[in-house]
Amino acid sequence: MNKVNTKPQAVRILIFGHKEFSQLMTSVLPEFGGQAKFKLFDAIVGSVSEIDEHISSFLPDVIVSAGSNAAYLKSALDLPVVSLDCSVIDIISALKRAAQVARKIVMINFAEASPVVPVLEAALNVTVQEEIYTTAEQARELFQLTRQQPNIAYVGASLVCGLATQHGIPSFLLYSADSCRQTIASAIRIANEQLVTNQGAALTNWLLKQSKTPIFMTDEDGQSIIFNQAARHDLGVENDNCSDLESLIHSEEITRPTDGECRIQGIDWWFHQDCVMTKGKPLYIYQLYRKKPKPEKAKASSRHKLVFESSAIQKVMQQVRAFSSSPSNVLIYGESGTGKELIARSVHAASPFSEGHFVALNCSSIPTELFEGELFGHRDGAYTGAKRGGRKGLIEEAQDGVLFLDEISELALDQQSKLLRFLQERHYRPLGSNEEKPANLKVVAASNKELKQLVVEGKFREDLFFRLNVFNIDIPPLRERPEDISSIAQQKLFRFISSYQSQFTVDEILTEILGDLVSYSWPGNVRELENVLERVIASIQMAEDLSKIKHILQEISPELFLETTFNNDQALVRKKELQLVVDTMHRFNGDKQQVAQYLGLSQTTLWRRLKHINLK
Repeated sequence: MNKVNTKPQAVRILIFGHKEFSQLMTSVLPEFGGQAKFKLFDAIVGSVSEIDEHISSFLPDVIVSAGSNAAYLKSALDLPVVSLDCSVIDIISALKRAAQVARKIVMINFAEASPVVPVLEAALNVTVQEEIYTTAEQARELFQLTRQQPNIAYVGASLVCGLATQHGIPSFLLYSADSCRQTIASAIRIANEQLVTNQGAALTNWLLKQSKTPIFMTDEDGQSIIFNQAARHDLGVENDNCSDLESLIHSEEITRPTDGECRIQGIDWWFHQDCVMTKGKPLYIYQLYRKKPKPEKAKASSRHKLVFESSAIQKVMQQVRAFSSSPSNVLIYGESGTGKELIARSVHAASPFSEGHFVALNCSSIPTELFEGELFGHRDGAYTGAKRGGRKGLIEEAQDGVLFLDEISELALDQQSKLLRFLQERHYRPLGSNEEKPANLKVVAASNKELKQLVVEGKFREDLFFRLNVFNIDIPPLRERPEDISSIAQQKLFRFISSYQSQFTVDEILTEILGDLVSYSWPGNVRELENVLERVIASIQMAEDLSKIKHILQEISPELFLETTFNNDQALVRKKELQLVVDTMHRFNGDKQQVAQYLGLSQTTLWRRLKHINLK
């Protein structure tokens, strides 16, 4: 049953920070994944022109920053800017940590001195030199002026900490995770308030100027009348021809009807009237609807709808929502046929990159020599046979969206090197071009093999693995979540019944076969289930009723019943399963593609079965 989503719209929060600040913010953002969409830009802002592109592409409701970044943005932008300010507790915590490594501490603080510093000097038995800055340049100058002192530690914002790290000097960030949480919570509240205000103004503007429904408001005496644009156009108000409206505007009835019919400008209308009180006086609002409205086109259903009932996939979707808000890479694990691409599309839909394209690349299907051109694109004449006029690469197509790299484990090592450089730099160069292009997108990769083991075996680069494995999602196989079989089968059957124009309904078919579907372990997962169901629909086309559907299912998918019959003797089940592979190989004269398709197995799974019985 469809449910109406009553959750408030997720607000958009754009965050400008620098290094340690960005890392600290990233660590807490997943906690707010259901409340807001985030985009984090790692930089010290020097001018509005540097950030115009991010604001125009992301359209934030509020901006979050800290220190001089926040001060500059507040003065330069009309958007609300929320500043991350360090609390007294943050200062105490940072100075305590610094006191453990140095007796002399330089604290470079923004805007104003902290009153707790003198107290902490005595309590911690340290000397604290507090310097105040208002711009990033001042912070850099103060660092250069103070860094020559021996045996010191720095306390300050991320810019100061970054400078100290470059010179091998201990440093401690003034901000804390708790302060970040409070700032994000405050930003969400302000953004929601701003959103309500903007939406109210947008609704009023839409009702008055863009709505196709004629609406007008009148007081009790009909002396003050306000029309929206549709009413002026459809009711002839611009021509002062309001005679047809007299009965509504100057009603002589004691109680005005809330619903009724009228004829205006030769057109029959239904009307609905609402009454609102302002300063103790009634105002009557009329909405008019043509008696023969134009039919609306039905909305197309999504091709990539994920259906499930299990708590296991519910947990996966919780991870999707948490990991999508960050721009960092996501790695999806799962057996063949478990729906890795559907999960990747869910990440795309829940991310700040949802308005960009979802672009997929199957890494196992592209030759090494074509990999660079496919990924990065090429200029006209970049190589022999190159498309005239050049060609966009998949990275450019996925700009501001999601690039999905399926079967990432199948990349050759030289392909991995080229991908690694792009992931590190977030820039790419089309073949035949001398110009580096920036890329703003989210990368989602998927594998049915354990990449960590491939690293051990020398088949996958360790640095690429760690670059991809920021967040990972493990999709459980269908056999571990049998409660999903019914809802998935309903979705697939509905599509096949429509495609084959079957006379039977989803419920009629499922009633007969659901028990057999649930008792099977589905080594080919959802893809195998889909294949079995299509065979069922194709096979019952000529049947007058479903009385023989069990027999039909046994003929077209005997593996379902072999596993059920011998579930207490796994060795015998395995033997029968392998015999089924042998028989099917003979049936299709050794055509592995047809065998895999008939059995509902992936090519890889079939290869393993054939290797076991030496039929490669």
